[in-house]
Amino acid sequence: MISLADTSQELGPIKQFMVDFLHSCSNLAPSTIILSLCIAVAAIVLGVKNGFAKKVVNISEKPTKWAWACVAVLWVVVMLNYFDRQLLAVLNQSITEGNDAIEMTQGQFGTVTSAFLIVYAALSPVGGYLADRFSRKFIILMSLVVWSVVTYMTGMSSSFEELIFWRALMGVSEAFYIPAALALITDYHRGKTRSMATGLHMSGIYAGQILAGYGAMMAGNPCQLGWRLTFETFGFIGVAYGLIVIFFLRDPEGDAVAAPATEESTTEDSKPAEETFGVGEVLKSLFSGRAFIMLLVAYAIAGFANWFLMGWYPRLLIDMFGLSEADAGPQATTWINFAKYGAVLLAAVAADAWYARTRNPNCRAFVPGIGFCLAGPCVVIAMLPALGLPIEFGLTATLALVAMQGVAQGSLDATLMPVLRSQIDERFAATGYGMLNLTSVGAGALISWLGGYLKDANVGLGLPLSVAGMLMIVCGLIFFFLPRKKEDAQA
Repeated sequence: MISLADTSQELGPIKQFMVDFLHSCSNLAPSTIILSLCIAVAAIVLGVKNGFAKKVVNISEKPTKWAWACVAVLWVVVMLNYFDRQLLAVLNQSITEGNDAIEMTQGQFGTVTSAFLIVYAALSPVGGYLADRFSRKFIILMSLVVWSVVTYMTGMSSSFEELIFWRALMGVSEAFYIPAALALITDYHRGKTRSMATGLHMSGIYAGQILAGYGAMMAGNPCQLGWRLTFETFGFIGVAYGLIVIFFLRDPEGDAVAAPATEESTTEDSKPAEETFGVGEVLKSLFSGRAFIMLLVAYAIAGFANWFLMGWYPRLLIDMFGLSEADAGPQATTWINFAKYGAVLLAAVAADAWYARTRNPNCRAFVPGIGFCLAGPCVVIAMLPALGLPIEFGLTATLALVAMQGVAQGSLDATLMPVLRSQIDERFAATGYGMLNLTSVGAGALISWLGGYLKDANVGLGLPLSVAGMLMIVCGLIFFFLPRKKEDAQA
């Protein structure tokens, strides 16, 4: 991979602009708390004015301008979301061993990562349920502001206990974002644009992870912010972006929702009714068939590899190839996330085209099924040298093989919400996705802790990744055996 330093002549103006921009934001970082309070007050005022409850409104098959504005605004939000998550793993060495470090073992570092994941997993169903009941815009906005403040406070942490507290609190805030965002996007986008809109939004995840890979350059050369100020700066940027969300994101108002139109809701002067349902009704509906249980299992299995790589891939490359932290971060995030980025867009196009041709909602599930069946063996093969076998692949081949996990994950991210909505009552899409997050992130918390435990026990990080690769094959097969659903014009 060509480093930024190697291309400084060609990218000099761009690099200088980014350095100046980050330093300008870092100068404003101390105002993060005050700005966040102002945005929170504005959000509450707007909520009181427009109502906090989610409305039942008419369905429109054709996406409006607000449908695509929703995707554009949320692309940046999810990019910041995953940048803030990934930055901790990228700066592992600086946080635990560098200047101004927080003294902790790698096992404790794994505990910090797991604390976020455990809380995030536990509260994802709650976040989804609330997103099905209340204004999705309000939930998204407050989630963004809270996790950005937590990112700022992460840079202020002075002990292991403080760090684990703030990362756990980040799990609280971020648990509310993804279910609400994907449900809002698929409220607006139905039929032929559903997978594409979802895929475009999810591509922001990989942009955030790629950008986070350069966190070591932000903390060190050329930006020289240090790891603490890097966290504080991006906390401010996230809070400031809340202003964009206030003005350019909106809940559907007669454009789309999951509930059918009624005679009363189609009259010009009538107001949409509020949806009301209890937890018991939601759970009974979701678990009424085997499809949702199969999706829970598949997404949990996919989470083992995905969350392990997000938490431990930079350190794995340092151990396998003796890279520095500044080199390992970009290598660990760039190639696998470029693979995800390309796959999420191609999979979205393929899934929508396949659906348009066959009108079979299950065909969208076949796309990630193929991806995981191909990627699992590649990951296992890449880890054979790390398991002590006398095989040499080199850095480039290892990065290419592991990047196949990115292809599989990208295809899953583009299609999971459309697949879910084709299998369940669409009114409960956010709750269902929240429960899927519970299983996936719960699996990620387990394997993140296991990575640190094995590292302290002098066991190679290639072992848990090899097991995750084998499980990816099982995940892929599950998608081929989902029950066949009858054609639904709204799928």
